[in-house]
Amino acid sequence: MKNMYKEKLVVDDTSIDYEMRVPITEIMRMLEIATFNHADSIGLDHDNMIKTSNAFWIVSKMKLLVTGSLKSGDKATVKTWTYEPGMIRFDRACELKVGSSIKAKAIAEWCCLDYETRRIRKGNSINFPQLEMVETKKIPTNYTNMKLDVDKDDYVYTKTIRSTDIDVNNHTNNLKYNFMALDCFSVDEMKSMDIKEYEIYFVNESHEGDKIDIYRKKYKSYYYIEGKCVDKTIFRTVIKFKKK
Repeated sequence: MKNMYKEKLVVDDTSIDYEMRVPITEIMRMLEIATFNHADSIGLDHDNMIKTSNAFWIVSKMKLLVTGSLKSGDKATVKTWTYEPGMIRFDRACELKVGSSIKAKAIAEWCCLDYETRRIRKGNSINFPQLEMVETKKIPTNYTNMKLDVDKDDYVYTKTIRSTDIDVNNHTNNLKYNFMALDCFSVDEMKSMDIKEYEIYFVNESHEGDKIDIYRKKYKSYYYIEGKCVDKTIFRTVIKFKKK
């Protein structure tokens, strides 16, 4: 089995936004399709992980670099590959191309949680296959690790987690947090800037019925967004943008 996988996707009108371009939320979904299909092909899918290791995957953080735009009709190829597994951390890279042009690239940090205790499991405690390392290229995406203090003046809105937000692990689907972060902005605000880097940290789980207060703070050419449930941080997002 190889550590690298390719997925071909066609962008259609259901994937574009008010500017006729593919938004961050859809790019993240396209990357997830490829990573999940790769996991399925090497026996690291959800059902098999529970069956063989009593564990499941979560993403702890991810950084996306946007290097071009996609539009309806584009035929995209997503390439994803894993690096050598660490003691706890499993890094995975992604690259999205249209033809020979790279439109986005990303790095993500994954780890495993015990299915019963929801605690982090060490890599040597799960049934991880031997992979042929046919792709080892590093994606140069250093995390900012930005964390700013937010208060009531930075409050934007409250999101209540509903049934359609819940995934197979019985917590909020990680893709939903991208919508929560970007819903901090109006259409006019989004039209006025190009997002160059998108960084998200999944800090704690949230579940159906939780009310997540969303805060936004600007710092130089960055927006810092934090979702909190009472006093517990659920997710953090850092967006680097350029004004159009």
